Amino acid sequence: MTAKDKFIKSLNKFFSEPVLILTIFPALIIFFFIILLRPFILFRFGFFHSDRLGHFTVNSEIFFCEDLHIRKEKKVIDFFYFPTKPCNYQVAKMITRKVNVYPKFLIRPFCLMSRSLSFLSSHVTGRSSNSDYDTNHLLDKTKFQLNLSKKEIEIGDKIMKENNLNKKNIICIGVRDSSYLKKAYKKQDFSYHNHRNDDIKKYIPGIKFLLKNGYTVMRMGSITDKKLYINHKNFFDYSNSKIKSDFMDVYISYNCKLFISNNTGLDGIAVMFRKPILHIGSLPFGAISTFSNRYFNTMSNYYSYEKKRFLTQTEIFNLNVQYLWKKEDFKKKKIRIIHPTKNEILKYFKETISIFINYKKNKDHIMLEKKFKKIYSKYVKKYPDGKKQYHNIIKTNILYSFLLINKHLLR
Repeated sequence: MTAKDKFIKSLNKFFSEPVLILTIFPALIIFFFIILLRPFILFRFGFFHSDRLGHFTVNSEIFFCEDLHIRKEKKVIDFFYFPTKPCNYQVAKMITRKVNVYPKFLIRPFCLMSRSLSFLSSHVTGRSSNSDYDTNHLLDKTKFQLNLSKKEIEIGDKIMKENNLNKKNIICIGVRDSSYLKKAYKKQDFSYHNHRNDDIKKYIPGIKFLLKNGYTVMRMGSITDKKLYINHKNFFDYSNSKIKSDFMDVYISYNCKLFISNNTGLDGIAVMFRKPILHIGSLPFGAISTFSNRYFNTMSNYYSYEKKRFLTQTEIFNLNVQYLWKKEDFKKKKIRIIHPTKNEILKYFKETISIFINYKKNKDHIMLEKKFKKIYSKYVKKYPDGKKQYHNIIKTNILYSFLLINKHLLR
């Protein structure tokens, strides 16, 4: 986006929000003095992506880690705001414990000005370098910046005890469906994300395996499409329970040993707390999470109606479909997304748990994983998504069972 485009975009925002018209002129006067003070004190303005949980947690955590490593040669004073009603008030509370967050109408004019004019760029803050992708690998190097207090942990422990829930050996499962976006954003059409949804019932064999092996399984989500009925003392459909809250969303993820997800925003809390994550059917292919060895990846397949088969990894990149996010885009390319089957999911659960109990990768696994990563690393460098950066060192684990089932992705 050019400087002119940024300026026009900012102007449109000003005129679309009447309150900004009232605050812009005082803000311009104040900004004049802020610029005069810049050699001595740097005032910065920013916001946190408070509308979607994945960005609210991960973008914020990465920003705080990156900001921690920036050398500040002068005094810095920051002003933040939430542009929307926070999607999770516990996360908002944790952020406000770390920095000062002010009313939107006060800070937004300064934020828009500093982001739309290049000579004011030093006044911008709150922005992670690559959205929710930790391409600098700082989450592996830095202790978490957003945390629960000792008192909050005690409250969570009490709620668990009162409901006869075991807080040890928790594995969280969050499976994306359409119900949350439909109910939380009634005025917006998010059907273009439907190809990323999956059926929670396909996970039942895997859940029963976890329960048999002594784990407490929590089905997560604030709004879910289907209730899950599994008769076991250590299974809890938290998403349809009375204890569900913004606070418990965070507390349970804080306590879990592993978070299993098909790339929902909810697993952002687990990323924030540096938890191991098993991704089932990651999408899009070119933007999977690769920045830590705490992640265990499996991908969905791209079925080509023209070729009448799954695309190889080379074909996915050469056809330039690796960064497609919308259902309609796949339809135009005559591609259908095929998610893992229930039997495949069970295998992925079993392998990830075996890694947790000190299973070591055999020579065949190492060889196949190395081959996959070599091809993947080559093509994400050859075919970048514009100026966006999703990868640096490819550190993620690619499951052996996944590679054996999907050998076409080794070509």
